Amino acid sequence: MIGKQDHRSVAQALYQLDFYLKTVGLPFGVKDLYRAAYRDLRGQHYSDEWLDHLANDPRVKESLDQPFTTHTIAETLLLTGHHPILREMMRRLREEGVGFMQAYIAGTERRSQ
Repeated sequence: MIGKQDHRSVAQALYQLDFYLKTVGLPFGVKDLYRAAYRDLRGQHYSDEWLDHLANDPRVKESLDQPFTTHTIAETLLLTGHHPILREMMRRLREEGVGFMQAYIAGTERRSQ
């Protein structure tokens, strides 16, 4: 059973992923990935309108202020059973000829020499 915290984690991960996709200028967003991953699978029960309201939740919006990487986003989506979104993203990245690397620098210390 998925708890409230899991729903929030998924919402935050999707919001962070959408920010990332827009920042690198890809021609698709989270809603496109979600639709391709779940529309046929969920049939008449499919809905993606909730994705339009992620920025209305301050806890979701504040997730951009927290450290995150594509790895932390993928980990959250995998742990909460949303691997179809990641599969769709990887398919689209291949189609676009886009490669990416994982990088996050939390901070650096200057060495005096």
